[in-house]
Amino acid sequence: MTLTLLIQASNGVPSLALGRGDEIVFDSAAEETLSGSRDYRLMLETGLAAIGSDLSEITLIACDIGPGGLGVTRTAAAFANGLSFARSIPVLPLPAFELLGAEVARDKPIAILRRAARPHVHFGIYADGKLALYEHCTEQNALDQLSDMEDYDLAGNIEVAGHIAPVTNKATMETMLRLALSAPTPGPESRAWPIVEVLE
Repeated sequence: MTLTLLIQASNGVPSLALGRGDEIVFDSAAEETLSGSRDYRLMLETGLAAIGSDLSEITLIACDIGPGGLGVTRTAAAFANGLSFARSIPVLPLPAFELLGAEVARDKPIAILRRAARPHVHFGIYADGKLALYEHCTEQNALDQLSDMEDYDLAGNIEVAGHIAPVTNKATMETMLRLALSAPTPGPESRAWPIVEVLE
């Protein structure tokens, strides 16, 4: 059975997973020897060895494109794009705010806030199964918009006074795999481009 390679880094902690069908069969975050590693090649080689597979079985690369930590997000995208080019494997770019929204999704909107260069933040609203709003704006502008919302869950790495702490700043690999498998298959020339200030 074919494999899906999943790369997530925009929360600042690089991790890599392999999915076979709809099941995660390797997750670098669970490997103590890979804790804190930024070496995607080592993570991938370790994962393939652990499940007895090789590069030829990977048919899709899904890559978290942010917004979030710029350096780690660019490095993840560069690795995904390089492997894609070398092995002719399509890359599916997945915005981090869609991943976070799908991870937290319940019966109310999810407000997502991640730090950017001060005084700015990345701000999004995930509702009704999709990212309904994304802005690169000042933190005060985002907080003003949130003050107009009656109830919401919070994700990301910024706390909001008077609200419960963010649920998470990272989606599980199971959520990432589910979104990757439900998305249209990207073309062979598709690439991952990190989100810096705008979502396009």
